[in-house]
Amino acid sequence: VARYALAVESLARRESFDVIHAHDWMAVPAGVAAKRASGKKLVFHVHALEHDRSGDRPNERVRGIEQLGLDEADLVVCVSHYTKGILKRHYRVDDSKLRVVHNALTQRERREQVHAVKPLDEPIVLFLGRITAQKGPEYFLEAAVRVARVRPDVKFVVAGSGDRLGSTIELAAKLGLARNTHFTGFLAGADVERMYAMADVYVMPSVSEPFGIAPLEAMALDVPVIVSRQSGVSEVLRSALKVDYWDVQGIAEKILAVLAYPELSRTLQDEGKVEALAMRWDAPAAKLKDAYTSLAGV
Repeated sequence: VARYALAVESLARRESFDVIHAHDWMAVPAGVAAKRASGKKLVFHVHALEHDRSGDRPNERVRGIEQLGLDEADLVVCVSHYTKGILKRHYRVDDSKLRVVHNALTQRERREQVHAVKPLDEPIVLFLGRITAQKGPEYFLEAAVRVARVRPDVKFVVAGSGDRLGSTIELAAKLGLARNTHFTGFLAGADVERMYAMADVYVMPSVSEPFGIAPLEAMALDVPVIVSRQSGVSEVLRSALKVDYWDVQGIAEKILAVLAYPELSRTLQDEGKVEALAMRWDAPAAKLKDAYTSLAGV
């Protein structure tokens, strides 16, 4: 990060540009150096915060860099109102600097285009993401136990890797889910799309999710989606079931409802796909362009 800041400072002294846009804490020192070298305005784009990753035990060095970005930025772009709220509660920031620009979806694949062959006859409930405290894998498993009591045929797939993978596997065994749970490890590219296409329902029980693209990807591939209310994407989705991450009984009940009622599943699939595919990058791009124009004085 420090070497990058030095390189960007050197570029800023010799290149011509109108505005600086830095994404997350790793680019903050570079963005600040570029601003001081050039006198140009700085946009700090917040996709995730140390508070999201570490909760009440933040890395103070990283948090300090985030605060530097908030202090030095002329405009702070948040990917959700949820993230804007965290900034206002846990950081020192001028409210007039804050702008919310939601993310969107780039992929257009559909389930039939992926040609996924489901390996199991049983229903598949999917968790796909980093296996970290932020993503709430333990809440997924606690809900899975309650689902399995009613529907022992259901299979739960945990796709991803992270620092909680080992403890999550141990928790699945402790909860008696060894026969019901499959851990795929890290997936990428076409394997991710095939996994979505095989799923009967996707669950994102994130403890703190600034936005969350994965539900949009799942919806675009005809997968009913359940998301935590502690996520930015829940602000913009109408065709998803929403629940607090800690309400494992509520998560379980929603999973069981999607699996038990085909009409509910079809409605979530049909309306979800339309909604997800309509969320293109044109609108966020226009908002950022307006911000650039205003800052640059064009």
